[in-house]
Amino acid sequence: MFAWQTPLSTAWQDSLIRSSHTQAPGVDTLVLTGATGFIGGSVLVTLVNAGLLDRLVCVVRGASAAHALARLRASAVRSGLPHYRAERLTTANVIVGELGTEFSRADEARLAGASHVINCAALASFSTHPRLLESSVRDTLRFASRFAGSKQLQRFVHVSAAMACGTRCGAVVPEAAFGHGETGHLMPHTRSQRDAERRLRTELPRLPLVVVRPSAVVGHTVLGTLPSARIFWVFRVVHASRRFAARAANRIDMVSVDDCARALTLLTVKPTLAYDTYHVSAGCDSPTLTQILNAMDEAADTSGRRYSMCSPRDLYAVAHEALGEDAASHARLLERVLGVYAAFAQLDYVFDNRRLREEIGFDPLPFTDYLNECVRTSYRTGILKQMKRDFARPGTERPMAERLSKETCLPENTYRLI
Repeated sequence: MFAWQTPLSTAWQDSLIRSSHTQAPGVDTLVLTGATGFIGGSVLVTLVNAGLLDRLVCVVRGASAAHALARLRASAVRSGLPHYRAERLTTANVIVGELGTEFSRADEARLAGASHVINCAALASFSTHPRLLESSVRDTLRFASRFAGSKQLQRFVHVSAAMACGTRCGAVVPEAAFGHGETGHLMPHTRSQRDAERRLRTELPRLPLVVVRPSAVVGHTVLGTLPSARIFWVFRVVHASRRFAARAANRIDMVSVDDCARALTLLTVKPTLAYDTYHVSAGCDSPTLTQILNAMDEAADTSGRRYSMCSPRDLYAVAHEALGEDAASHARLLERVLGVYAAFAQLDYVFDNRRLREEIGFDPLPFTDYLNECVRTSYRTGILKQMKRDFARPGTERPMAERLSKETCLPENTYRLI
C-alpha cells in the first residue's frame, strides 16, 4: 500500500481498488477536513484503502448529512476510489460543517473523541480580499482550538504550503518553523498560510501540532489530470507557446497528489515523529522547465520550436495565443495567473525534503515520469475548460469570469510582492 515508486505498475493500480490494511496503533478516531478538495480527496482514498474507514470522520459542507455524504462519495470516486467502495462511506463517516461552524452537541462529542486530525481544508485562492483571508486563518484557529486541551488527541496534522516561506529564501528552502521576520509573498494565500502556522504554534502551544508543507501538487501518477488539472494546464500553455517568463534551466518543485496523500497519511499514523515540520516535495530531484517541456514533447509525440524566455509583458500574447480568438475575453485573466506562476518559477526554489525521506522513506515519483498520464488525460480537454475547473469552487457552478472578477483578480503588476 505504501510502496513509493510504483509507476503505473499492476500492484499500484490494484491498490486503488483493494483494501490494504495498515497497522495504525493508537488511531481510534481520525478526523479529516477538506476531503472534497484535491489533496483531501486523495487523502480520503488513501485512508479508506489503508483500512481506516471505520475510524474515519470527515467534516464536510452540505445542506444535510445526505448531501454532505453525496459530496464525500463523489470526491472519493473522482480521486480514484471505485464506486462500490465509495458506497461504503456512510453518514457515520460525516460531520456536516466547516472549520468555522458551530457544531451540534453530538458532533462536538464526536470531534472531542478524535485521536488524530488531518486538516486539509484551506482557501487555496488567488483572492486579494483581506477579510476573506483573515476569516480563513481565524476559522483554522477556531477549529484547532477545539482540540488544544484534548487528552485523547495524539496528533494534529495541519496542511500548509511550501510557498508560505515567501520570496526571500535561498535556493534550497529548509524544513523548519518560520521565524517572525516579514517576508514577501506572490499571493495573499501563502501569506495567510504563514500566519496560520505562526498562530497555531503561538496561541495553541498544547496542540500536538505537525505542520506539513506540500510544494506544488500536480496530477496523479495513475489518474493523470482526472482528479484535477490544477497547474498542469499552465504547462500546456507554456508547451504550446514555447515561451514563458522564466529561465529554461530553472527547477520547478512538484509532487503528485497521491504521493502527497500517502506522505500525509504516514505522518499522521506513525506512532512517533522526529520533527514537527516537514516538506512534501521533490527536493533536489525537481525537474527543470526544459526537462518538463521535453517530456511533454515525448508524451504528445510532438516537437516544437525552441523554448525562449519572454518578458512578463509578453504573457498577454502567450495567453491570447493559447486560448484563441473564441476565448480572447479570458486572455487578460490568464495573463495575470501566468504572471504568478512565472514569478514562482523565477525563484528557482527547491524545498528540502530530507526530514521526510528519513522519517518515512519518502521517494516520490518524478513529475516527468508520470507526465505522460497527465497529457493522455488532458488532450481532449481544452485549456480554457481545464482553467475553468481549476478555478471552480467545489459544489458551485459560478462562472470563472465572475469568480475571478469578484474574488480572484490579481494586481496588474503580478510581480509586485504583497
